[in-house]
Amino acid sequence: MEFLKCERDGDLLIVTMSRGKANALNPVLVDELIEAFQAAAAAEDVKGVVLASDRPRFFSSGFDIAEVFGFDREPMSKFFGRFIDCYETMFDFRKPLVAAVSGHAFAGGAVLALACYARVMAAGEFGFALNEVNLGMVVPPGFIRMAIHAAGSRHARTIVVEGRTISPAQAQSMGLADDVVEESAVLERAKALALDLAAKPANAWWTVRKLFVEAISDWPVGDDRKWIGEFVEHWFSPDATARKEALIQSLKR
Repeated sequence: MEFLKCERDGDLLIVTMSRGKANALNPVLVDELIEAFQAAAAAEDVKGVVLASDRPRFFSSGFDIAEVFGFDREPMSKFFGRFIDCYETMFDFRKPLVAAVSGHAFAGGAVLALACYARVMAAGEFGFALNEVNLGMVVPPGFIRMAIHAAGSRHARTIVVEGRTISPAQAQSMGLADDVVEESAVLERAKALALDLAAKPANAWWTVRKLFVEAISDWPVGDDRKWIGEFVEHWFSPDATARKEALIQSLKR
């Protein structure tokens, strides 16, 4: 794979994002993530997975501004559809999946972390944000479901509806982060958590987890593709276009 490293560590598979400065998401990386998780799901000897980053101070900055922000409607619709496939594959993953969030996680990068069952975050001045609303965009129901699953409805409102950036310490107080440790210890702590979860009876763990998800949301996993058209309409709206351009210019300063 071009932007992913997949390595076995005993019963675990470590999937490490390795693209550019900040693991910005483009079509190739998203497709590779889908391929990696589908393969891990089919591998009987893989008992759990850790999603990690080898980029200093970043888990993922979200959609690649230089590439994805330049897409016309058709390629944007295709890309967002694949991104939906990616996070739904992860959220519906039948084995323990832990995010080793060793730095900033913004927008689509935060979605990847939320799609995991659990999250270990690095202590320090790192940001976690689902800030799409601040750019004039409307997110699919799946974003909301995953935020509620991770942090409960009150805190999910802060994250999704208000688009606030939170610190690792705030994430832990909300329940969104299962643990916060030094940056150098994030991966090992995530591995330990994945192994602890993987030690539980697999069928019982998955069934109870699925029942829990169904209890907090009426929106079925696998239905977010119905939202592509709505998302793309907002993505290309005059307001969102102006806000995206302002973001691009701010990053050039």
